[in-house]
Formats: sequence, structure tokens, C-alpha cells
Amino acid sequence: MTKTTLASIRQLIGASHSPSNRFLSVIDESGQIICANTGMVKGLLISHPKTSPVNFLELLHPVHTADFWKSLRIAGGGASPVMEVFLRHEHPNPMRWQFNLLDDDGGRRTFLCVGHPLMDRERQQRFNKLAASHCQLIVEGLSGIIFQDHQGEIIAVNKKAAAILGTNLEQLYRADNISQLWETMLAVTDDNGQRVAFRDAPFLKAARTGLVQKRTLCLQLPNGDTRWVMFNAQPLPEDSDGQALVLTNIVDVTRERRLSGKLREKNAIIDGFMKSTPHLCWMVDEDTRLQFASDAFFRLFQADEKKSIGRRISEVVPSVVTDAVYQKHIEVLESGIPVELNHKVKWADGSNFICHINIFPIESNSAKRLLGGQAVIIPDNGALQHELHQANERLLHLSRATTDAIWEWDMQTGNMFRNETLMDMIGYQVDHSRGLSWWLRRIHPEDRNRVADSVRDATESQHQSWQEEYRFKCADGSYKQMRDKGFVVYENGLPVKMIGSLTDISYQRELEDKLADEKILQQKKVSETVIHMLEKERSRIGHELHDNVNQLLSTSKLFIDVLQPATDQLQLKEKSINYLLMAIEEIRNLSKELVAPQMNHGSLVDAIGALVEDINLAGKIHFSFINTLDDTDVSVGKRTTLFRIVQEHIKNIIKHSGASETNIILGATDGQIRLLIRDNGKGFDPQQTYRGIGLASIYERTKFYNGKADIQSIPGNGCVLNVSIPLAD
Repeated sequence: MTKTTLASIRQLIGASHSPSNRFLSVIDESGQIICANTGMVKGLLISHPKTSPVNFLELLHPVHTADFWKSLRIAGGGASPVMEVFLRHEHPNPMRWQFNLLDDDGGRRTFLCVGHPLMDRERQQRFNKLAASHCQLIVEGLSGIIFQDHQGEIIAVNKKAAAILGTNLEQLYRADNISQLWETMLAVTDDNGQRVAFRDAPFLKAARTGLVQKRTLCLQLPNGDTRWVMFNAQPLPEDSDGQALVLTNIVDVTRERRLSGKLREKNAIIDGFMKSTPHLCWMVDEDTRLQFASDAFFRLFQADEKKSIGRRISEVVPSVVTDAVYQKHIEVLESGIPVELNHKVKWADGSNFICHINIFPIESNSAKRLLGGQAVIIPDNGALQHELHQANERLLHLSRATTDAIWEWDMQTGNMFRNETLMDMIGYQVDHSRGLSWWLRRIHPEDRNRVADSVRDATESQHQSWQEEYRFKCADGSYKQMRDKGFVVYENGLPVKMIGSLTDISYQRELEDKLADEKILQQKKVSETVIHMLEKERSRIGHELHDNVNQLLSTSKLFIDVLQPATDQLQLKEKSINYLLMAIEEIRNLSKELVAPQMNHGSLVDAIGALVEDINLAGKIHFSFINTLDDTDVSVGKRTTLFRIVQEHIKNIIKHSGASETNIILGATDGQIRLLIRDNGKGFDPQQTYRGIGLASIYERTKFYNGKADIQSIPGNGCVLNVSIPLAD
């Protein structure tokens, strides 16, 4: 933005009679206030920036300093960040501020700041009374803080509470129906999933009963997230107006809830394992008293679980068993080193069992040391072979019956098994001789090395599982997007087998791509709306300058012209009139530049032609315009964009190039709108030249319509701008 424009904005802000609830100011990148409107000066009780320097940071509570610098950085990148803060003057007034980058002014960046109070006058008065005694708690509270009246309406709330509730300060302060917010937007439920009515909210119960109310509830936030929040509502003494108040402290306990759920789930899994395992498992302390055992343990020894826990293990199991393993328990207890052994046990009925026994120490916070044990009863070889045969038969039948695509890789022999479902998915015949290399060759070349490296890394790093997504070439030559998962089996620290499943996620990926395309389309529509609003605002400012400011200057010129000064004052009168004429002309040029031609029914060609004709009247540079484009089917947005690009580049040529001749060519070839602007000026080195706002605007506007902009220039040999934008959207 030029100095003239910034000066005009300063005048507009200074003359602004905006409502008292809207604060306008311009600040520099250090936070220094350059100018501010009357509403801001009076409303915030600050000195006028022209008479006494004021920094924006002096108005903010210290807790918002970091947010302020972050907002300026974001605004410097071209965005318009919004910041909710508490101002520190007579009362900690909560406000919403928006920052917009204006431009360089003599080498420094400036920003337009627009502020709005978050509360109406009545709510502000109640807030001020409360803040007088609770200011630090409201502004600096580390947890969520809410002050409410006996009806639950919010008087004061801090940013932490707004974040926990999934909203912002503005929405909470302007809520005129807190019950609707509670029951509709938050959809509050209890531990059983039952809806909690507004009348049963902790803060209302605290107001009714005069007692502290603590309760943890589940909130369904508008963005779909589920959040567990602990409410601690504390009734307060009546204020000076006789109003009963409630202070509610809220804490996000979602993480703790989830950890608690995982712990319960883990205990349930362990308990389920102990009840389901066919093996004998037990745990004893250093006095050999039984602490825990599996159901198989109690069934084998025909012992009652409730009566057995806490007794010495020798009182629970037969002596023939305790005599065999007691000494091993002592060895492990003294050395802390696990032991394994096979032991043959002969029961009183003459039957024999061979047990493979593991005894190991258990780390615990208990005052006494603990030992764990596991015994696997090994049957005779004949019975084992029979069971293995039956197991293989069952696995074969299950493999044929399942609808999942499963595979098994014997890493010692290299053999691979793939079930019929998997082979049907990829279209090949079942052939167990096809190993890992056959499979890898059919993975897409761009994915192959990554998958092979991932398998190797998983086994070398002793990972228990492995997962990858890749493209696989099927028998018909097409590629499918696959998700492959494997579980690695280790023996003595070495990987011996990998078992996994394959899932075709091609359709899922296709849907994700469509969703991404739709998202880009929506973002483009939003950006197009923003550009439209910017053009509308530029037009409004241009008309305001032309219709109002220019009229004031013209009227002033007439008044001065009527004056009949003395002879020695005639020169002052003439200079005043000349300065007014210069200001009128400058504002007329500026307003004409701001207001784009009406493109809804007008022609882009006519608009560019009129622009070139006006410039040629000055006679400094001659512009020629050649057009072969029929722009009747070109959208209004593209026509406006092309006009702004021509306007911006012409301004750069006039200001910097020193050219005497410039050619503008507009046409369409190969489905692209082509714009070429060539001048015979002094040129420049594009690699060494800073890309200012003007050039950046050209590139960004072109990129928005998926177009390309290219500038070719050599010092001493002019400049050529080439722009191409697709005709079709």
C-alpha cells in the first residue's frame, strides 16, 4: 500500500464516527499505535497517539503478549487472525481483535486492528463488579473458570474454560440461552450415557442447595469430539445487588478416563486369559503363600479358589508336586534368575504326566517378593501327533471357509502359503511354490523397495508386527491398493515365521481422493468469495473517496476561490487552490484504481482498452493493446483477475521500468487464456529482485485459477510477463 493510501486510512480512522463498541487503529510491527478512532481513545481511556506515544501491548493483559506476537506473524503472512484477549485498563475488558496487514510504510509494515467487545452493556456491568474481586482468577486461571448467576447465565469465563467446552469466549459471552447451549450444542450425558437435563447441571444444583457439587460428565462437542469434564461448582455469597453467584471450576479429564478404561480392559483381558488358558499358572510370595492361580490350576488340584488364596501352596497341591518344584522356587527367589525344567509326575491312580515348568521372578511394588510359575502338561508322542493332525485339518478347513485373505511365510524354508480367498483377490491360481520374491516383483516399482526394506527392518528390530500399504499388480494387469499386515513369530530371538492378512483398500483410497478433491473445490469457492469481498470493499472505499472526500475538497476550493485577499496574500490563495486541485486529482486517480470495472455485463477487453487509453493521454509511455479473445464465456472472477493483473503490471512499468513502449496482447490458444505484456524498459534480474506485493499479487491471483505466471527480464533489455489461465473452470 502506498504512503498516500495509508495516509488516507489514517484520516478515515481519525474522522471515523464508528459506534463506541468498535475500536479501529493502525499499528506498526513493534505494536506502536500510529492512529486510532475516537471510540478507541475514549473507550480505552488512552492518550491520543499523535500527542503521546501508546503501544498496543500496554493495553493487553500480560498473559496475552505471546498471542499478540503470534497474531502479527500470521497477519504478516497475508491471513487475518482473530485474537480474544482481556484488556488491562480500569477493568479486564474481554474483546475480540482482528489483524490485517496493510503494507510497508517507509520500510516498516503496518497493520489494521479492528476490536469488538464480547459483551453487551448490561453483562459488562455485571462482569466489572465481579472482576473487581476476582480479576486474577478470571484472567490468569490455569483451569477452566466460570462465574454464573442462580439461573446459570454466564457472568465471567476464562479462555481455558472456553477451550474445554470446544468454543470461544465470544460465543459464551453472547449466549442468551445457556440451557440451549447445555442441552443442544454440548449434549451432556452421564457415565451411563443418559442425557443430563439443564436443571440437573452441577452449577444449578449448587445454587439451589447452597452446597458444593462435584460431578464428571461427558460432552459431545460440535466438532464431533467426545470430552469428559469434571465440574466442581462452589456457591458464593450474595453480591452487592443480592444476587447469588456460583463459581464452577472445570477440568478436562478425558485422558484420565481413557487410561482408566484401558486399565480396566487390561485387567479384564488378564482375568479372561487366566480363566481360559488350559495351562497351570500361579503366583506365590516369598513365604510360598498362593496369591493368584489360573482356573486350570484349581480344576486340576480340585481346590476352592476363595479358600486357597493366601494359604501356603503345600496346603493346596499334592506333596508329590510341591516336593518336585519347591527347591526350584527357592533357587529363583535367591538368584532372581528364571529356570526351566521338565518333570515327570506320577499320580496315585498310576497315570503319568510330563510337565514343562517355568519359574520366574515378578517385579512388584509389594512388600514381599513374588514368583510366577507356569506348567504345560506334555502328552505322549502318539497323542501329540494325533492332535497335530487334527489341528492341521481344522486350520485347512478354516482357511477355506474364511472370507479373509490370509498368508503364512516360513522364513526358514522360504515357503509361502496363501489361501484361496487371497488368490481370488489378485486373480492368480494357487501355487505354493511362489515365494516372497514372486510377490515382491508384482508390487509397483515405486513401492517395491520400501516394502522390502520395511519387512527387513521389522525382523531386524525384533518387532512383533508389521504393516504396509502398496500397489499390487493383479493377473489382469491392473493395480490394486493393498493393506498388508503381518505378525512375526520368534524362536530364541530369531524370526522363524510371519503370518498375516491382506485387504483390498482400492475403493477406500478412491473415496479418500474424491473427498480430497471436494475439499479443494470447497476451499476454492471460499477463496473466490474472499476475493469477491475484497473487490467489493476496494470499490466501496473508492466510491467513498470519490463521492465524499472529493466533494469536501471541491467545496473547500470554491470557498477559497470566493475569498478576496489583499494583494500580498494572493500568492497564498493561488497555492492553496493548486494544492486542492492536486489532492482532488490524486483522490480521483486513486478511487478509479480501487474500483474495478463492472465485469458482470461488461467486457474485459473494453476495461483494458479504457485503462490503456487513459494512460496514453499522459504521453509518457505509449501502450498498444491487441486482443483476439472472446470473453463472453469467461467467468466474472477470471475477468476481474486478468484486469487486476494488467492494472498491477502497468503500475510497475510506469513506476520502475523507464520504458517508452509497451505492448499488451490478449488471446486464447489450446484451451488457455494467454496474456502477454512486453516493455522496452531498463529491465532487471528476476533472481536478484525482491518479489514485492505487486508481483506476489500477480502470482497468487494466477495460481488461484490453476494458471501460471512467468516473468522474463534481462538488465537493459526490457521485461516480458506471460500469464496463462485455463478457459474452463
